[in-house]
Amino acid sequence: MIKQSPSLSSTSPFAIREPGVTHVLVTGGAGYIGSHATLRLLKENYRVTIVDNLSRGNMGAVRVLQNLFPEPGRLQFIYADLGDQTSVNKIFLENKFDAVMHFAAVAYVGESTEDPLKQ
Repeated sequence: MIKQSPSLSSTSPFAIREPGVTHVLVTGGAGYIGSHATLRLLKENYRVTIVDNLSRGNMGAVRVLQNLFPEPGRLQFIYADLGDQTSVNKIFLENKFDAVMHFAAVAYVGESTEDPLKQ
């Protein structure tokens, strides 16, 4: 099941700080590097929220992670664009993060060398 951003409530494990549990936001978590970082975090028992607009990411990678770690409160996927300030504010209001790993990017490696200032 693909989870969208939950409404702010004390029942969501992503909205509370739990002793001994580190909640990491992984931006671009549906991409190659982000999904591998997420896999490692989940293997190490972190709670992970992936935020990705899927412009360069792969929903298949998220589904694989969800199938590997189906336990409630382990992995959350939020479809959102980090360029949308309202969405970003909502994500941070509805979730309690301990750390952020930022892998979201517009360019592929080849593009980044050809046009390094592309937005």
